[in-house]
Amino acid sequence: MNLLAIETATAICSVACLKDDELVDKKEAMIPRKHAELLPEFLLGVAKNCPLSSVDGIALSIGPGSFTGLRIGLSFAKGLAFSRGLPLIPVPTLYALASAAIDKIEIFKIILYSHRDIVFHQDFQAKNTGITPTTEPDAAKWNDIQNRFGDYNKIFHYGCDALNTSSFDLLPVIPSAVAVARLARINYNTWVQSNPAELVPEYISPFEIGK
Repeated sequence: MNLLAIETATAICSVACLKDDELVDKKEAMIPRKHAELLPEFLLGVAKNCPLSSVDGIALSIGPGSFTGLRIGLSFAKGLAFSRGLPLIPVPTLYALASAAIDKIEIFKIILYSHRDIVFHQDFQAKNTGITPTTEPDAAKWNDIQNRFGDYNKIFHYGCDALNTSSFDLLPVIPSAVAVARLARINYNTWVQSNPAELVPEYISPFEIGK
């Protein structure tokens, strides 16, 4: 199975193509507020080694994350899906971060910066059979989750260095379309959407203009 994957939930824009579990190509960079401009360029770059005619589905990071980034990524993915008659596979953003973060048996938390002192977070457990979420994704103020850091073997984050006033070391994890594609392949039968028009981003928390 060939999967094209898109990750635009943060300031990072990432496009990747996997054939089964083998990475064919990827293009990714930190490009704040330029996703709409550069996402087509990244796709064209990946398509040189992964022709769209060979793609069986399009995986995308569905949220939570940046409102603007999620809208751009989903709109772009829908356009490709409609034009090529391809299914979409929405991948929870925090789940993709978790799959990229760890490969041993542990209880851990994933935290993704949103705005001000607000973060998205979710708990996971890694077992021999794979990674599974143990809570639902949620949005919270940093101080509301920081006092429970001792409950976890490790804490992974993206964009939260400036918020951390605890004694715990936070381990960085970078959003990538590669993790999105691999998780989509594993969960294809459960997550695949045959009608892309019905798909909407998972925002989790209300957008606050000007904040």
